[in-house]
Amino acid sequence: MIARGFEWSVAVRYLMARKNDLVISVTAILSVTAIALGVWALIVVMAVMNGFRAELMDKILGYHGHVLVQGFGGKIEGYQGIVKDLEAVDGVIKIMPFSESQVMVTKDGQAWGAIVRGLPDNYLNAEKLGIAKTIAGKVEGAAEVGGLVLGAQLATRLRVTAGDEVTIVSPNTVSTPFGSSLRYLSYPVAAVVEIGVYQFDESFIGMPLDEAQRFFRLGETVTNIELMLTSPNAVDEVGPKIDGVVGGRAYVRSWRSLNQSLVGALQTERVVMFLVVGLIIVVAVFNISSSLFMLVKDKSADIAILRTMGATQASIKRIFVTVGLFVALAGILVGCLLSWATIANIESIKTLVERMTGMNVWDPAVRFISSIRADVDWFEAGLTIGLAVLLSLIAAVIPARRAAKLDPVEVLRYE
Repeated sequence: MIARGFEWSVAVRYLMARKNDLVISVTAILSVTAIALGVWALIVVMAVMNGFRAELMDKILGYHGHVLVQGFGGKIEGYQGIVKDLEAVDGVIKIMPFSESQVMVTKDGQAWGAIVRGLPDNYLNAEKLGIAKTIAGKVEGAAEVGGLVLGAQLATRLRVTAGDEVTIVSPNTVSTPFGSSLRYLSYPVAAVVEIGVYQFDESFIGMPLDEAQRFFRLGETVTNIELMLTSPNAVDEVGPKIDGVVGGRAYVRSWRSLNQSLVGALQTERVVMFLVVGLIIVVAVFNISSSLFMLVKDKSADIAILRTMGATQASIKRIFVTVGLFVALAGILVGCLLSWATIANIESIKTLVERMTGMNVWDPAVRFISSIRADVDWFEAGLTIGLAVLLSLIAAVIPARRAAKLDPVEVLRYE
């Protein structure tokens, strides 16, 4: 299928720009550009999609864990025994009992709904909580002063920072001599942190577990036990073991069941985006076909002379297929280089575009996560390149076959 011998010399000559072939040369350049843009767009879009999915799942799993043990009626009695039993399960690398309650948090007339997590003292640090960035204060200080750790967006809405005080209002009422009343208490803000997922950053409040048990009147119970495994996919193997150990004391949910709709939506979006952006390459290969048809028409006399000199139809076909593939490979190479440059500088490009347009290109309120990330899946990149080569080959074969079937007698008769 590829030219060899004199065929290669003819193909190279047809690829070189000449004054009388200016239109064909421009068409070839446009073909290279179109293929390059198609490959660039597909690789970059899929890399950003992969990075978005990986970052989002990392943050969600870091916040909710791979397996969640939840109590019947919202409480797990004797959770210390369950924790001790779970420690013997192979594949479990982290166990964290915690409480979780919905509240309203207020400050100087500002109020916002939030979720308070009562966390053991040894988990009140940035590393174990999977916090992306500590903006103000010290996470460990929450256990020392009985204070709170606030998500960045929540702190911004309340206009508070480390050292300020906020009031937590529980929806559960308490009985007083004057009737039922909401339970509320003021706490100092020990730290303001960024988890990395907008939804969590605008609702997260961390509190020492013993303080949460007192405030929400949980006694010696917790509402959940979070487990981290060696990997997210290990839940298929370890999950049934955990379920067997917990038994009827609580019920077990995996990260897949907790995020089923999100995982399905991300997978569907990934496939659809590949198909839609892949259409750019399909359109681009039409330029290769059209430029080769123009080249065949322009070089019909040359083709006829080559045929009279003994060139076979197969030789003519290989010449034009080689020209088409060279154009396609040039475009693919340029597209890969553009993709590498874009992915390597994705954050800088985002910042530059935001400065030039004054727009928030990656709004965390819409995208859920606060930073853009691009991860290249080499299988997808190879599939993109293979698809471009295959489509280009098909686009080149059609005009090449037409060139091979030209009748030299008919062509030379009118020359």
